[in-house]
Amino acid sequence: MDEMQEKIVGIGGLPRSGKDTLAEFFMERGYYGFSFGDYTRTFTRKRHQDDPNPISVENMTETSNWLRETYGPDVILQAALKEFKEKQAAGEDYKGLVLFSLRAPVEADWILAHHGSLVWVEASDEVRYERAMQNLRVGEGRITLNEFRRQEALQWQPQPGIPPESQMNIAYIKQKATLVLENNGNDMEAFKREAEKALQLS
Repeated sequence: MDEMQEKIVGIGGLPRSGKDTLAEFFMERGYYGFSFGDYTRTFTRKRHQDDPNPISVENMTETSNWLRETYGPDVILQAALKEFKEKQAAGEDYKGLVLFSLRAPVEADWILAHHGSLVWVEASDEVRYERAMQNLRVGEGRITLNEFRRQEALQWQPQPGIPPESQMNIAYIKQKATLVLENNGNDMEAFKREAEKALQLS
Protein backbone atom coordinates (compact mmCIF):
# COMPACT_ATOMS: atom_id res chain seq x y z
CA MET A 1 0.00 0.00 0.00
CA ASP A 2 2.92 2.32 0.61
CA GLU A 3 4.07 2.33 -3.03
CA MET A 4 2.51 5.25 -4.85
CA GLN A 5 2.84 6.05 -8.54
CA GLU A 6 0.28 8.86 -8.63
CA LYS A 7 0.94 12.52 -7.91
CA ILE A 8 0.39 13.37 -4.25
CA VAL A 9 -0.59 16.72 -2.78
CA GLY A 10 -1.01 17.48 0.91
CA ILE A 11 -2.80 20.57 2.18
CA GLY A 12 -2.48 22.08 5.62
CA GLY A 13 -3.71 25.23 7.29
CA LEU A 14 -5.70 26.49 10.22
CA PRO A 15 -9.51 26.16 10.34
CA ARG A 16 -11.34 28.16 7.66
CA SER A 17 -8.13 29.10 5.88
CA GLY A 18 -9.37 27.65 2.57
CA LYS A 19 -8.00 24.09 2.64
CA ASP A 20 -11.24 22.56 1.37
CA THR A 21 -11.50 25.13 -1.42
CA LEU A 22 -8.00 24.28 -2.59
CA ALA A 23 -8.74 20.55 -2.35
CA GLU A 24 -11.85 21.05 -4.50
CA PHE A 25 -9.60 22.71 -7.07
CA PHE A 26 -7.58 19.49 -7.35
CA MET A 27 -10.61 17.23 -7.32
CA GLU A 28 -12.12 19.22 -10.19
CA ARG A 29 -8.97 18.29 -12.12
CA GLY A 30 -9.22 14.58 -11.56
CA TYR A 31 -7.59 14.03 -8.17
CA TYR A 32 -9.12 11.83 -5.49
CA GLY A 33 -9.64 13.81 -2.31
CA PHE A 34 -9.62 12.65 1.29
CA SER A 35 -10.38 15.04 4.15
CA PHE A 36 -8.61 14.22 7.40
CA GLY A 37 -10.96 16.74 9.03
CA ASP A 38 -14.12 14.97 7.87
CA TYR A 39 -12.71 11.63 9.03
CA THR A 40 -11.99 13.04 12.50
CA ARG A 41 -15.30 14.91 12.64
CA THR A 42 -17.26 11.64 12.35
CA PHE A 43 -15.56 10.28 15.47
CA THR A 44 -15.78 13.60 17.27
CA ARG A 45 -19.58 13.80 16.92
CA LYS A 46 -19.88 10.40 18.64
CA ARG A 47 -17.16 10.97 21.23
CA HIS A 48 -18.53 14.36 22.31
CA GLN A 49 -22.21 13.79 21.60
CA ASP A 50 -23.25 15.21 24.99
CA ASP A 51 -21.43 18.49 24.39
CA PRO A 52 -23.62 21.38 23.11
CA ASN A 53 -20.88 22.04 20.53
CA PRO A 54 -19.59 18.51 19.80
CA ILE A 55 -17.32 19.41 16.88
CA SER A 56 -15.64 22.46 18.38
CA VAL A 57 -11.96 22.88 17.49
CA GLU A 58 -11.09 21.81 21.02
CA ASN A 59 -13.11 18.60 20.74
CA MET A 60 -11.74 17.91 17.26
CA THR A 61 -8.21 18.27 18.64
CA GLU A 62 -8.92 15.92 21.54
CA THR A 63 -10.44 13.30 19.25
CA SER A 64 -7.64 13.55 16.70
CA ASN A 65 -5.03 13.04 19.42
CA TRP A 66 -7.06 10.13 20.87
CA LEU A 67 -7.32 8.43 17.47
CA ARG A 68 -3.58 8.65 16.85
CA GLU A 69 -2.63 7.59 20.36
CA THR A 70 -5.06 4.65 20.33
CA TYR A 71 -4.60 3.35 16.78
CA GLY A 72 -1.21 4.74 15.78
CA PRO A 73 0.12 8.12 14.58
CA ASP A 74 -0.68 7.30 10.94
CA VAL A 75 -4.21 5.93 11.50
CA ILE A 76 -5.92 8.60 9.39
CA LEU A 77 -3.27 8.46 6.69
CA GLN A 78 -3.67 4.69 6.40
CA ALA A 79 -7.46 5.08 6.19
CA ALA A 80 -6.98 7.53 3.32
CA LEU A 81 -4.61 5.25 1.43
CA LYS A 82 -6.88 2.25 1.95
CA GLU A 83 -9.88 4.15 0.58
CA PHE A 84 -7.89 5.40 -2.42
CA LYS A 85 -6.64 1.91 -3.28
CA GLU A 86 -10.15 0.50 -2.99
CA LYS A 87 -11.43 3.09 -5.45
CA GLN A 88 -8.65 2.18 -7.88
CA ALA A 89 -9.32 -1.53 -7.46
CA ALA A 90 -12.95 -0.84 -8.38
CA GLY A 91 -11.77 0.58 -11.70
CA GLU A 92 -11.81 4.30 -10.92
CA ASP A 93 -8.99 6.34 -12.42
CA TYR A 94 -7.47 9.48 -10.91
CA LYS A 95 -4.66 11.86 -11.83
CA GLY A 96 -3.46 11.87 -8.26
CA LEU A 97 -4.33 11.99 -4.58
CA VAL A 98 -4.99 15.13 -2.53
CA LEU A 99 -4.93 14.76 1.24
CA PHE A 100 -6.25 17.78 3.09
CA SER A 101 -6.57 19.07 6.64
CA LEU A 102 -3.26 17.50 7.59
CA ARG A 103 -2.41 17.81 11.26
CA ALA A 104 0.33 15.36 12.26
CA PRO A 105 4.07 15.19 11.45
CA VAL A 106 3.81 11.62 10.14
CA GLU A 107 1.39 12.82 7.46
CA ALA A 108 3.71 15.55 6.18
CA ASP A 109 6.72 13.23 6.31
CA TRP A 110 4.95 10.54 4.28
CA ILE A 111 3.92 12.98 1.56
CA LEU A 112 7.40 14.45 1.23
CA ALA A 113 9.01 11.00 1.29
CA HIS A 114 6.83 10.10 -1.70
CA HIS A 115 7.92 13.21 -3.60
CA GLY A 116 4.60 14.95 -3.08
CA SER A 117 3.84 18.64 -2.70
CA LEU A 118 2.87 20.05 0.69
CA VAL A 119 0.84 23.25 0.51
CA TRP A 120 0.09 25.51 3.47
CA VAL A 121 -2.89 27.86 3.14
CA GLU A 122 -2.42 31.03 5.17
CA ALA A 123 -5.16 33.41 6.33
CA SER A 124 -5.34 35.84 9.23
CA ASP A 125 -7.11 34.99 12.49
CA GLU A 126 -9.66 37.73 11.91
CA VAL A 127 -10.56 36.55 8.41
CA ARG A 128 -10.82 32.92 9.45
CA TYR A 129 -12.90 33.80 12.51
CA GLU A 130 -15.34 35.78 10.40
CA ARG A 131 -15.65 32.90 7.95
CA ALA A 132 -16.21 30.44 10.80
CA MET A 133 -18.96 32.52 12.43
CA GLN A 134 -20.70 33.10 9.10
CA ASN A 135 -20.60 29.41 8.14
CA LEU A 136 -21.13 27.42 11.33
CA ARG A 137 -21.42 23.67 10.86
CA VAL A 138 -24.06 21.72 12.74
CA GLY A 139 -22.37 21.02 16.07
CA GLU A 140 -20.38 24.25 16.18
CA GLY A 141 -21.36 27.21 18.36
CA ARG A 142 -20.63 30.91 18.30
CA ILE A 143 -17.53 31.87 20.28
CA THR A 144 -15.38 34.95 20.75
CA LEU A 145 -12.24 35.64 18.75
CA ASN A 146 -10.14 35.07 21.86
CA GLU A 147 -11.77 31.68 22.45
CA PHE A 148 -11.27 30.86 18.77
CA ARG A 149 -7.56 31.54 19.19
CA ARG A 150 -7.34 29.63 22.47
CA GLN A 151 -8.81 26.48 20.95
CA GLU A 152 -6.57 26.68 17.90
CA ALA A 153 -3.47 27.04 20.08
CA LEU A 154 -4.02 23.41 21.15
CA GLN A 155 -3.12 22.33 17.61
CA TRP A 156 0.12 24.23 17.22
CA GLN A 157 2.34 22.16 19.46
CA PRO A 158 2.08 18.75 21.21
CA GLN A 159 0.33 18.90 24.58
CA PRO A 160 1.70 17.44 27.86
CA GLY A 161 0.86 13.86 28.73
CA ILE A 162 0.51 12.47 25.19
CA PRO A 163 3.37 11.19 23.00
CA PRO A 164 4.35 13.98 20.57
CA GLU A 165 4.15 11.65 17.56
CA SER A 166 0.48 10.97 18.35
CA GLN A 167 -0.61 14.58 18.51
CA MET A 168 -1.63 17.41 16.26
CA ASN A 169 1.31 19.66 15.45
CA ILE A 170 0.39 22.03 12.67
CA ALA A 171 3.48 24.12 13.32
CA TYR A 172 5.39 21.16 11.88
CA ILE A 173 3.09 21.01 8.84
CA LYS A 174 3.64 24.70 8.13
CA GLN A 175 7.41 24.37 8.63
CA LYS A 176 7.61 21.50 6.12
CA ALA A 177 5.39 23.12 3.48
CA THR A 178 6.87 23.33 -0.02
CA LEU A 179 4.46 26.12 -0.97
CA VAL A 180 2.52 28.76 0.99
CA LEU A 181 -0.63 30.32 -0.50
CA GLU A 182 -2.29 33.36 1.06
CA ASN A 183 -6.09 33.40 1.17
CA ASN A 184 -7.27 36.52 2.99
CA GLY A 185 -9.83 37.56 0.38
CA ASN A 186 -13.43 36.57 -0.26
CA ASP A 187 -13.01 35.77 -3.96
CA MET A 188 -12.52 32.01 -3.98
CA GLU A 189 -12.25 31.89 -7.77
CA ALA A 190 -9.35 34.35 -7.62
CA PHE A 191 -7.75 32.16 -4.96
CA LYS A 192 -8.09 29.13 -7.25
CA ARG A 193 -6.51 31.05 -10.12
CA GLU A 194 -3.61 32.04 -7.88
CA ALA A 195 -3.20 28.43 -6.82
CA GLU A 196 -3.29 27.23 -10.43
CA LYS A 197 -0.50 29.65 -11.32
CA ALA A 198 1.64 28.88 -8.27
CA LEU A 199 1.24 25.12 -8.72
CA GLN A 200 1.79 25.33 -12.48
CA LEU A 201 -1.31 23.29 -13.20
CA SER A 202 -2.70 25.35 -16.07
